[in-house]
Amino acid sequence: MKTQVPRLVCLLVAGGIAAPSAQQPTSVERVRAALEKPPSHLALANRRPDFTVHIEERHLLQEIFDTPPWATPPVGWQPPAIGFDLLSVVRYLGKSAADAKRAHDVRLAREDVQGAIADYCAAQPNAAAIQICSTSR
Repeated sequence: MKTQVPRLVCLLVAGGIAAPSAQQPTSVERVRAALEKPPSHLALANRRPDFTVHIEERHLLQEIFDTPPWATPPVGWQPPAIGFDLLSVVRYLGKSAADAKRAHDVRLAREDVQGAIADYCAAQPNAAAIQICSTSR
């Protein structure tokens, strides 16, 4: 008897679960039934909105970074514009003078090194065998 009670309970539970699912229509049947119904007579009128919304985004420190520092007007006195840039003329003259001085210094250094090689070669008894002495002439 003890083994029959659990079997009976299982059969009742299984039958209770299976029976309602057989009575429910499938999804295809529900869709067909809904399509056969007449359309709704509810008409929604477009209402004019009675309010407005304005959203403005605030950026922190925006007024500081609106214009970059190089676009701000210069501070202090400036010479009037006279058609050419005097500073560029001064820079050009300074560069020309520096280039001329460098060329002069290079020429003097080259002459000094050649003189030192000539003195060294003159002091050597076998100057013809030394490579630097044979190529410096």
